[in-house]
Amino acid sequence: MAEKNYDSNLYAVNKQLFAQLQRVEDRQLESIREQFLGEDYRFVVDVILNPLLFTSNLSALPLLLNEYSMWSWNGEDSGFINLNLKVEELFNKRLKAHEIPPLRPANSNSEIASEIHDELSGLFLTQNFLGKAADTKSSIPETFNWFENADNLKSLFDFHKHADRLKEIRKEEGLAAWWHARGEVSTLSGTLKAFAKMLKKQNVLPQLLASHYMQRSINPTILEHVDLKVICQYLSGKLTLEKLQENIAGGASLNNEQLKALEALRVKITEKVAKSDLSETLKLLVDFSHYRKNLKNYRFAHRAFNRMTILTAEDDIKLSKSAGTLYALPTSSEIEEDDERICHHAILKADVRGSTTVTDELLAKGLNPASYFSMRFFNPINKVLETYGANKVFIEGDAIILSFLEYEHTPQQWFAVSRACGNAKDMLKITGSNNRYSTQMGLPLLELGIGICYSNEAPRYLYDGEHPIMISGAIGLADRMSGCSWNLRAAIKKSLFNVNVLRIAEGESGKGEKGQHYLRYNMNGINLDGLAFAKLKSEIPFKSLKMKLNGKEYLFHVGQYPDVNGRKKDLVIREGKIGIWQDSEILDDPDSDESYYEVVVNRKVLPLVMEAVSKKQEAQVD
Repeated sequence: MAEKNYDSNLYAVNKQLFAQLQRVEDRQLESIREQFLGEDYRFVVDVILNPLLFTSNLSALPLLLNEYSMWSWNGEDSGFINLNLKVEELFNKRLKAHEIPPLRPANSNSEIASEIHDELSGLFLTQNFLGKAADTKSSIPETFNWFENADNLKSLFDFHKHADRLKEIRKEEGLAAWWHARGEVSTLSGTLKAFAKMLKKQNVLPQLLASHYMQRSINPTILEHVDLKVICQYLSGKLTLEKLQENIAGGASLNNEQLKALEALRVKITEKVAKSDLSETLKLLVDFSHYRKNLKNYRFAHRAFNRMTILTAEDDIKLSKSAGTLYALPTSSEIEEDDERICHHAILKADVRGSTTVTDELLAKGLNPASYFSMRFFNPINKVLETYGANKVFIEGDAIILSFLEYEHTPQQWFAVSRACGNAKDMLKITGSNNRYSTQMGLPLLELGIGICYSNEAPRYLYDGEHPIMISGAIGLADRMSGCSWNLRAAIKKSLFNVNVLRIAEGESGKGEKGQHYLRYNMNGINLDGLAFAKLKSEIPFKSLKMKLNGKEYLFHVGQYPDVNGRKKDLVIREGKIGIWQDSEILDDPDSDESYYEVVVNRKVLPLVMEAVSKKQEAQVD
C-alpha cells in the first residue's frame, strides 16, 4: 500500500516542508532579499517554491490534482505534451499578434551538447517537455514568454474589464474606434471558446474541469483502499462502480457509506461541469500557463542543483574553502568569525637568470651548488619574507613566486603591493651582495627580473596531498612582467634604470604571437603592472615630482609604507611612457598615454629623488 501511495505521500510530505520555507520567506527573508538584491531576484522564490519539486514525477496525479489540472489520468507526460501542442497551434492561428513560442524548440532533437551533470535526474525528466538541456557552462539561462505569465492571460481575457473599456472608447473616441475594439474583444472571446471546443474534441474537458472540484473533496480513508487514478476515472464518468470495486487491491470493497460519498461527489462534479462557463475555461488556461512556467523553473533549479555539492568530508571541505568555493550554512551556535578569508592578493615573480651557468661553474670548481645557493641566496631571502608578510608559492633554481594576501577582517593590513615592492627591493639587495661575492670568487653573476601584479579577488587553490597549489591569473601576468627580451638586451645601453616597456609596432615579427603585444626589458629591475600601481596609490599617499637626471626628465612617485612590524620604509616609483619597437629600433610615441611602472633601486638616484621631495628643489611637485 505504501508503494501504491508513494506519489501521494511524497507530495504531502514535501508540501509540508515547502510550506515551512514559504513561511520563512513571508515572515523574514522577503524584506531582506528585496533590501540587498532588489526586485530582480523575486524570481528566486518561484524557483525555490515550485510545486513540481514536490514529487519525483512531473505528471504525478496528486501534483496535477492539487496544483494544476489533471490532463492525464494515467500519470503520463503525453497528456500535457499533446494538449500543449494544440494550445500553441490554436493561439498562433487565432492571435497572430500574440504568438506563443514552442515549449519544445524545433531543434531540440538536434545534436547539441547536453549538460554533463544531472545528479537528481531533473534535466532528464524535463526532456520530454522542453527538449535537451543544452550545456550552458558558467551561466544558467531560462527564457520565458508572455503566455507563461498568468497575469497576462487574466488581463487578456478579462471581459468585464473589456466591457467597461468599450464604453469609454465609444464615449471618447467614437463609433468607429468602438467597432474596431469590439472586434478585438470578440476575437479574444472566440479564442477562449475555441480553446474549450478543442478540449471537448480531445475528450478531456470534463476530466479537466472535474479535477478542479476533486481537490480536497475525496475522503482520505477511501484513498487507503482505492488508487487515486481509479477514483478520478470513476468521478469523471470513465469508470463504473462495478469496475471501481474490481480495482480495489486484495479483493476488498468499499462500504456503503464510502460508496454514497463517492456517488454524491460524482453527481456534484457532473452538475458543476455542466454549468461551467468561460471563466472556468480561463482557469484551465491559467493552469497551462503555470505548468509551462514551472517546467522552466524546474529545469532552472536543477541546473543550479547540478552546480552545487554538499560536502561532509573534512578534506573536501578544506579544499573547497581554500579554493573560495565553499558556502557554509552553520547554525547560530556554529558561527565563528573567519579571520582567514582572503579577499585580494598580490603576486611577486622573480625570474632568476644564470643559475644553470653558476651551477656548472661551481661544479667545475668542486663546490656544492646546493650549499652555495642556500647560503648566499635562498636563506637570506627566507629571512626577509616574514618582514613583508610574504608566502612561498613556488621556489626553485630559476624561479621564485611569492604571494601577499589581504584578509577580509584586517583592512588595516591591506598593503599587499607596497610590501611586495619592499620584498622585491630586498631580493635585489641580496642578489647584488651575492654578485659582489661571485666577482671576488671569479664566478658568473646572477641576473634577476621581478614582476609584481595585483588581483582584486582571492586566489584559488588545488591540493597535492597536504600541499596547497595556488591558482591565480596574476601569476602568469607577473611572469611576463619579470621577463626580459633578448632584442632589447642588445638595443638598450646601461642606464640609471632597469626597466623599459615597448609596444610592438604593426607588422613586426612576433606581434600577436601568444598574445604578445609588448617587449619588456628587465635587468635586475622591478616592474609593476597598472593594476598594481593603482592599488599602491590606495595603500599609501604619494608625492609626485618631475626632475631631470643626465639631461632627461623623469616622473617619480614617492611615499612611505609600513612593513608587517610597523616600520616605515621609503618607496620610489618611476612612471615611464611606453615607446614603440619598430625595425629593431626604440622609438618614442608622443601621442601615447600608456605608462609602465618601475620600483627604483638605483642607489645613486634614490638619494637625489628623496632630497628633491624633501626640499622641493628643482622639482615640480603635484
